[in-house]
Amino acid sequence: MKNRVDWTDERLGSNVYEDMVSVLISRLHPQAQRIDGAGGDKGRDVQVPLPTGLEIFELKSFSGRLDERSGRRRQVSDSLRNAAQHNPVAWYLVVPINHTDGELTWFNDLAANYPFPCVWRGKDWLDGQMASRPELPRYYLEGSNDEIVNMMREINQEQAALTRGVTDLVDRVRTLKDRLNSLDPHYEFSFSIQPNGSVDVTTHPRYPGAEKDRPIQVGGVFRFPDTEDGKKAAQALQDSFDYGTATVVSSEFVKNFSIDAPADFGGNFDGGELRVGGAIDNTPLTDARFALRIRDAQGVIKAHLPLEAKERTSGRRGIELRLEDLGGMAKVVTRFDVSTHHAKINYSFHMPERSLPCILLPVVRFLAEAKEGRGATLVLNGKEIGPPMDLPASTPNVEESLKLLRVLDDIQRISGVYFPIPQSLTDEEFEAIKEVHRHLTSEMTIEQWDYVSFTIPRESLETPELQQLQQGDSVPNLVLRNDLALRLGEDFYNLGCLNRTYASAKLESLTDVADASSTEDTVAVKIVPGDDTSASVSLM
Repeated sequence: MKNRVDWTDERLGSNVYEDMVSVLISRLHPQAQRIDGAGGDKGRDVQVPLPTGLEIFELKSFSGRLDERSGRRRQVSDSLRNAAQHNPVAWYLVVPINHTDGELTWFNDLAANYPFPCVWRGKDWLDGQMASRPELPRYYLEGSNDEIVNMMREINQEQAALTRGVTDLVDRVRTLKDRLNSLDPHYEFSFSIQPNGSVDVTTHPRYPGAEKDRPIQVGGVFRFPDTEDGKKAAQALQDSFDYGTATVVSSEFVKNFSIDAPADFGGNFDGGELRVGGAIDNTPLTDARFALRIRDAQGVIKAHLPLEAKERTSGRRGIELRLEDLGGMAKVVTRFDVSTHHAKINYSFHMPERSLPCILLPVVRFLAEAKEGRGATLVLNGKEIGPPMDLPASTPNVEESLKLLRVLDDIQRISGVYFPIPQSLTDEEFEAIKEVHRHLTSEMTIEQWDYVSFTIPRESLETPELQQLQQGDSVPNLVLRNDLALRLGEDFYNLGCLNRTYASAKLESLTDVADASSTEDTVAVKIVPGDDTSASVSLM
């Protein structure tokens, strides 16, 4: 190819120039947004929304001088005036001519009327950018079919390279891959060889929006019988075209199909399985805050579940947005139909085998509020999108699950001891959870008792309280301390320490403990109530 672009080339009309330079700006600025000029671009061929503000690029394919007689100065002036209505922080005129002194004076005088900087990007700037990205002029001005044919011949000849070793072959294939990636300004390509010998070619957009500038088109003839499988396959393929979703069409439904892909990949095919990958839109969703919200029949908000975008695909009819809650348990799929301005929401929930109560609580609370007669809507940046979706009756037993999660969350939050939710609970474990929760959330509880047994070192019998008990007296307000423990299956959790104050206690028995595994001299003590059978329990 030529070292420089001939900006007077008759093939370089205004449309080709704008396409080529728009792709250049998109490559330089991934946030770039191309404005369709069909309805008037208002002085913005390309705009770049940055954190510092909006930058605007005006693309003019003028190859002659900017003088009054040609009317070109008036066109530039009108474009700048229209762009100023959008309050940009910078405006760029991209034109394939270097200014003369007179043109620069005129341009600077024009720019002085506006509060933002105006910059002339001329021929030298464009030449430098095109030299760094030769695939742009090669694609738009020269075509690449002959080079692709030659490369395919080289690939067919690569078997001979095996005689020189694998390392040499890898280097040669890598060189061919790099050359192929120099053919298309919109996409890059990667290759992988499967164990069955098939070669997968994957296209990767070079910049956000490349799939719109150069879409990959698929067509064909399909036979979908009037059966359940046939209808599902037909709908899945239709969704791929309409919303960019991935699908696989079995060979039994495919008569023939054609693919128009970058760098002349594709062609016409008779039958075979058709795999359509998702048309993923990687354009950043800047400052987009999503949520799923439930309102009752009176319009009162009953639940609000924050969501984050995970994947977005786009097709000719609209986009499909896949969202998840922050814990990854709620899956929300929303389709926006651009033609009808309607949105369809589907959501599902998956409870993991091991999770903390605090992570599950928002989702289970949402499910508990999803009751018949209420509606769910998607929320974007605080505003509800579309009419509410009617909800079915609540999931069975969700209220009981919610109560248990709240109790477990209280226990863990107060004690600071965190553990995953048990997969199942016995009746005894459920009662133990409630008892532990009662101790942790109450300043003091009063309970009745009939006896208490405990083991202590013999030397502890010298304390005043136990001396009094040994004399047969009733001891008022006897205080004993013990761990607040919870056993769930094979797991044991120490959640704190309890003070138990027995209103009246008497000694029933005192027994030596013979334990061959311990050298400590211990005794077993059993006490029973005196005149008062109550005991107060409080958390230390």
